[in-house]
Amino acid sequence: MATFRPEEEDSIYIGQGAELTGAIKARGSVVVDGSFDGEIDCRHLLVGPTGVVKGKIEASTADISGYVNADIAARDLLAVRAMGRVEGKWDCGAIEVTRGGVLNGAAHVSETESGRRVVEEFQETRVALIEREEAPLALEPPPEPRKVTKLQLRSPLRSSRRSVG
Repeated sequence: MATFRPEEEDSIYIGQGAELTGAIKARGSVVVDGSFDGEIDCRHLLVGPTGVVKGKIEASTADISGYVNADIAARDLLAVRAMGRVEGKWDCGAIEVTRGGVLNGAAHVSETESGRRVVEEFQETRVALIEREEAPLALEPPPEPRKVTKLQLRSPLRSSRRSVG
């Protein structure tokens, strides 16, 4: 399940098994472990492995471990985890896809200074968490960000390739 901190102000949590429809607007975080159909406008969106979101999303950062079928505007970072599946259109400042994550649809990735900063902060946070758990991992510095001008998408169901951009 996704992480929810109840002490965080202006945040919303949709628990596993809950089904909601409508519009959500929060200055903080929205964590979805259940099902939501509608519009979400927030600073940070976190869709857990059991979470399902359909509709429209506007966020600074979106971290997807569940299923999303929506138009996504992630101003800074769109992160799709190993269990995550994103379908639809997405426009983001930076994108991070973990092996096993699935993206189907159309994309526009714009290189922005704020997107680069969020990716760097995200990587620093991940390093801090690994160090705190004292995991015996050798960390290498992240590669330099590249500007994406054309994106090749391959559907796992079809062997054909589609160009986006």
